[in-house]
Amino acid sequence: MKPSDRIRRAGADLLFLFVLPGLIALLPWPVGFALLKRCARIDLLYRSSVAPAWAGARRYLPQADEQAWKRRHRLLRLVEQVDSYLTLLRSGRWWRARIVSEGQWPPPDAPALLLTFHWGAGHWVWSQLRAHGIDAHFLARRAAPGDLGVGRFSVLYGRFRAWALRRIGSAGPLFLGGSAARIEAAFAQGRSVVGMLDLPPRNTRSSSCQQVLGRELRLPSGLAELAGRAGVPVAIFSCGLDPDTGGRTLRIETLPSGTSTGEIMARYAAHLDRRLREQPAYWHLWSAAAEMFVDSAARPAPGSGDPQSM
Repeated sequence: MKPSDRIRRAGADLLFLFVLPGLIALLPWPVGFALLKRCARIDLLYRSSVAPAWAGARRYLPQADEQAWKRRHRLLRLVEQVDSYLTLLRSGRWWRARIVSEGQWPPPDAPALLLTFHWGAGHWVWSQLRAHGIDAHFLARRAAPGDLGVGRFSVLYGRFRAWALRRIGSAGPLFLGGSAARIEAAFAQGRSVVGMLDLPPRNTRSSSCQQVLGRELRLPSGLAELAGRAGVPVAIFSCGLDPDTGGRTLRIETLPSGTSTGEIMARYAAHLDRRLREQPAYWHLWSAAAEMFVDSAARPAPGSGDPQSM
């Protein structure tokens, strides 16, 4: 890469990972969110990630409007960056006034498996877990330098996010790859674990096929099986974003300990299905959708079409 290209990309990382989101987080939220909505109309923003996401989504969302879908997807990504700063700068009272919650977290006096999705923007949920008394790790793969940007600023931003997560309530990551023993150890210590199942399964022997958007979706079921062996309750939750006001939604379903793997997977898929029908552009895994949807001949479900223009 030419030195001029490295400088330009580093400048873009500095602007969009630090300067712009940090400044917007300092503004009154209605003003900051209005600016983010205007930024979401810029086609060049996040082009390298938005383009493959749309390419994956349009196969399953034939009624979606491309321009509106991409704007909504960009808006979510912009809000995610700003949330890294909002969670540090705003009080619990400020957040409570902007979150509409449905359902209850499991009791904080015992460990639980907390399942969520690569849907929406949920950085802020850690402060909600802390307020409820839940001490939780999260499952993650080790980040590569290119995951959040290009070069040193992206690495620095990744470290900042890791520090911020601990600051607002996370007990830290449990990295994938032989993580079962570490998850069981966390449960034994009374800590909960947050994980996501909406990923291409690596092992089809430990997977479950469920209906999502009228199609068959294959999901890894290892975590659900582990919860059954450990005898811990399961909570399924999702963190949404109101594209008009910037308000947040938190939906929680709690399943008792002893719930079968099949029931956990069915409830998980049903929750994902509802959220995708509401805001299909909020799913981060569209670029990998073809690796998960196995029923490509099925017709798309009604209600999975275009998001309204912002």
